[in-house]
Amino acid sequence: MQPTPPEESLKQKKKLLAVVSAVGVLAIAPSAALAQRAPAPPAPTFRWDDHPSIRFGRGTHIDFRARFSTDVRRSDAPLPDEDIGAFDIARRRIGVEGEIRNIVEFQIERELISGTDGWRDVYVNYKQFDAAQVIAGKFKLPFSLDQNTSSTNLDFIHRSLAASYLAPGRDIGVQVHGRVAKRILRYELGVFEHDGRNARTNDPSRVTGGQTLAGRVRVEPFRHSKSSAREFELGVAFTGSDVAEGFPGLRGRTVLDTAFFRPDYPVSGRRQRMGIEAQWRPGPFSVKSEWMRVRDERLALSVEDSDLSPITSEGWYVSGTWAVTGERKSSGLDTPRRPIFRGGYGAVEVAARVERLEFRSGTLGQTPSTSPRADVIVGNGDRVVTIGANWYLNRWLKVQGNIIRESIDNPALGPLPSQKSFWSRIIRLQLSI
Repeated sequence: MQPTPPEESLKQKKKLLAVVSAVGVLAIAPSAALAQRAPAPPAPTFRWDDHPSIRFGRGTHIDFRARFSTDVRRSDAPLPDEDIGAFDIARRRIGVEGEIRNIVEFQIERELISGTDGWRDVYVNYKQFDAAQVIAGKFKLPFSLDQNTSSTNLDFIHRSLAASYLAPGRDIGVQVHGRVAKRILRYELGVFEHDGRNARTNDPSRVTGGQTLAGRVRVEPFRHSKSSAREFELGVAFTGSDVAEGFPGLRGRTVLDTAFFRPDYPVSGRRQRMGIEAQWRPGPFSVKSEWMRVRDERLALSVEDSDLSPITSEGWYVSGTWAVTGERKSSGLDTPRRPIFRGGYGAVEVAARVERLEFRSGTLGQTPSTSPRADVIVGNGDRVVTIGANWYLNRWLKVQGNIIRESIDNPALGPLPSQKSFWSRIIRLQLSI
């Protein structure tokens, strides 16, 4: 990701400071009101189970979290400038989260990387009613299973290309969400300032979506069944926003973040996302799949001021995992049954994924053009196969290894113009507290 412009960063900091202040007010106000009619609360106590925590009585606590990871990378294709050295500190993240009387929960998380907008999740969530909760602040838009999976629990070192570059990511907004119909159905509906960080760059000539409406519905039709079908889930999601005339920020990048499609074609009009997701986690196995599409209109942008065919960005993936050591996938492998240093060797998992990300416009079979006013653009696509292994040593330590083969449709636009396909290899060591 490129650095956030100073003006944008300053605006975000002011808004996030307001959210942080709201967290403090919510934390103090209930305590002050209850103090007039209830006995003094118990003294705070410090605990360290999975992570450091301060307890203030039933339902009220503050947890301290941190995540550090280190990557070793090798690739047949050139790496981005910042990754010329094979040894890379991928993430350094700290944060606090907690609850107030089981009614309000909050999270404040920051990435410790200089020169960028390091704020990640900064929000409060009113959760008193399971069927209708309200969250406000900076958090991920309700779109994409893979994008909304915590990096601690990813099956692969990197999210799918579609989730990384087509899903919106984080933005500032407010959202109502909950579970209904005997907790079979989950819904999320929110309004956000823009259409997510993934669609923005530091280039002032690039445009992004304005105020965005986003929604997601997931259903577990066999939730109350006693068979393995209870772990099946199906979902759909959408976003909608208007994009001013200009070059879009959405782009095509490889797994190791080198360009294979540069959107040097102006857009203007409506940006719409659509996504379909499914997952099934029977016992030690899991199967996941997603398809998503972004459609950017190009209204009155031809040389005759007529409409051009929209630019369509489309991606999908299918992945599967197997916990060789027998842990249930739905329960999470980050707490292995036999952790290392306690008489065991942790949890071991193997994984495979096939995916594709592509950009195009117009009708297939027509001759593309590099002209910015062309109806049919010179698009491109990347097809990726990833084989991985994950080793969860204990609650805090995780080692991942991925072997990746990428095939670029038009290698002349990719990172390695001399050949269509290339291999990459990554090893990651992750510490989560």
